Amino acid sequence: MPGPKAKSPTQDRGQRRVQLLLDAAADLILVHGAEGLKMDMVAKKAATSPGSLYQFFPNRAAILVALMERLSQELQGLASEIVRRQRADPPPSMVEAARAFLQPFLEFYARNRAYVILAEASDRVFAGQAPRFSEDDHVAAAMEEVLRPYVEVQTWDRLGVVCRLLTVIGHSSIQAAYDLDEEDRARWLGELDRLIQSYLKTLQDTGANEAFAAG
Repeated sequence: MPGPKAKSPTQDRGQRRVQLLLDAAADLILVHGAEGLKMDMVAKKAATSPGSLYQFFPNRAAILVALMERLSQELQGLASEIVRRQRADPPPSMVEAARAFLQPFLEFYARNRAYVILAEASDRVFAGQAPRFSEDDHVAAAMEEVLRPYVEVQTWDRLGVVCRLLTVIGHSSIQAAYDLDEEDRARWLGELDRLIQSYLKTLQDTGANEAFAAG
């Protein structure tokens, strides 16, 4: 991990200040990108002094890492909650299960565009030394877990590959959709949905074909 770690605040006031600084950084990243973020910008946006900023974050890398970690934890928590919900009340079909799983992530990315920007720019910002975005693996594993009941056991290995692939495709597609107007974005995300469903259909077709061949 690049640079010194951010100072861990021990009081509620310090925690609130840290969250305010990270909120400011997230807003600025939407305008200037991760590479264009400056320490003085964050201090000004958060209406705080540079000294207060440096008390918690010694450099830009520390801010970006802390912001990434906050968003990553939220994303992982979302994945775990969806798994819990679908275990308790399974959707009637694989299509509905996939859509019910993915929709909250579309909403997360829409609310947290800074996350997608950070994920895309991490290698450039941190010169290849950024912490790995392991939450994508967590999301793919959660998606695999909720879809397993809908496919044959012999396709479970392939299901893992498909879920990982769909996670990557979804990230890239959603990032590209940000620059489109509302109508074009709806068409773009509609095509993403059709692509996802076509991939998932091959899992069910493969399972049926393999079961037929085995019989």
